[in-house]
Amino acid sequence: MKLLSLTKIASIAVAISSFCFCMTSCSDDDDDNGNKEIEYKDMWGPVLRGDNMTLQFYPDHFAYYWEYTFDAEANPETGLVIEGSFPVARFMSYNVYDDDEQTSYVDKEGYNFSLMDTEIKADPGYTNPFVDATGISKMDISSGSKTQKYTIYVLPTNAPASVAKGKDNVIWFDAKAKKVCTILRYYIPQGDIKGSVAMPIIKGLDLRTEQFIATPERVLSGLRGDMELPGAAFTASDNMLFFRAPFSYAYPNGPAEYCYSRNLLEKNEVMMFNFKAPSYPKSPAEYGKTDMRYWSVCVGNKDTYTPLAISDYQTKIDANGFANYILVDKGSDKYAQIKQIAEANDYNILEWNGDEWDKGVMILYRNMVFDDNYAHSLRKLDPVGPGVNVMAAPQKYICVLALGQWGATGRKMPADTFIAADGKINLRQQAQ
Repeated sequence: MKLLSLTKIASIAVAISSFCFCMTSCSDDDDDNGNKEIEYKDMWGPVLRGDNMTLQFYPDHFAYYWEYTFDAEANPETGLVIEGSFPVARFMSYNVYDDDEQTSYVDKEGYNFSLMDTEIKADPGYTNPFVDATGISKMDISSGSKTQKYTIYVLPTNAPASVAKGKDNVIWFDAKAKKVCTILRYYIPQGDIKGSVAMPIIKGLDLRTEQFIATPERVLSGLRGDMELPGAAFTASDNMLFFRAPFSYAYPNGPAEYCYSRNLLEKNEVMMFNFKAPSYPKSPAEYGKTDMRYWSVCVGNKDTYTPLAISDYQTKIDANGFANYILVDKGSDKYAQIKQIAEANDYNILEWNGDEWDKGVMILYRNMVFDDNYAHSLRKLDPVGPGVNVMAAPQKYICVLALGQWGATGRKMPADTFIAADGKINLRQQAQ
């Protein structure tokens, strides 16, 4: 079953020849039997950052991505063993994808294709700090010398049962996949972009002998492809409705949900939107005790890059618990006046550059890792993708109607209207 994408994707072309290919090599050291030992190295590609306009697919500004892809067709009977250390970070996860399809769907019950931090069991004698907050105190952020270790197995769905037997952390990929892409995500890492620990080591595993082998050569992933959207994808609208996004394509992050609003912003206009802000952890001790682990607002352009973003901990929240945002083009001749009024009203200001990024904007409100019983979950809505008739059942599709105060909603207006009202616009009244 192939799931819907967020937008109609006209084509995705594999590009960018600057990826560095790394191969395992043999060291000069012999084992006790005189055999050459395999030297396992960091096999990950260069870090992919959501904040530097090099990564498409609407990435989060505050996330760091590493990718390792191997040719499964050329390496049959091969699995992977990943040995790493838990980072000091707000969130981490592993996802395994069929790289050609850019999806992690596995049509086999009970075979998970991802592991988020709390699901990973630590190696014997170590602690998972995302489950036990006391584990963070055992980490040395300055040097990363005191680490909490884990081991993950990446296996095809047709692997012999004996390979996975007794293993704590197993991620599966479809045995029919030709290229297998593993992505490691860190959100808001501390100390450095790697969360103060070394990058995990990837080892090859012979599924027949269950012995370590040389890690397969890393091959180019579609993650660096170009996403093209149809010209009609962005249309002008004064009423900014938000919908749940059907992100199950383009390397989706399993624990995340998104709502989105697409529009066109002219230099003489502003966009205002808000929602009641969920609680988030201020320290690891609060993991699992707040509405969700992480949320953010990101603004992408028609080329699916993310020029702007504000994370939960950076967001101003008003006395009624609302996060209020204004999107304004810096090229507007009223920009200075708009910014002054927005600051006086404690708006979170997102400064657009239409000359560089064009007029089309995609606003994404990301919710990540929340309890299934969270009362204001985006999962109360049905996703809206191509061909969905929203007005057939608006209560099922429109965020503000389904979630009330917690549902994002907004309004686009002339800059003069915003200025004349001195920024005092009741978006909730407008939504009713």
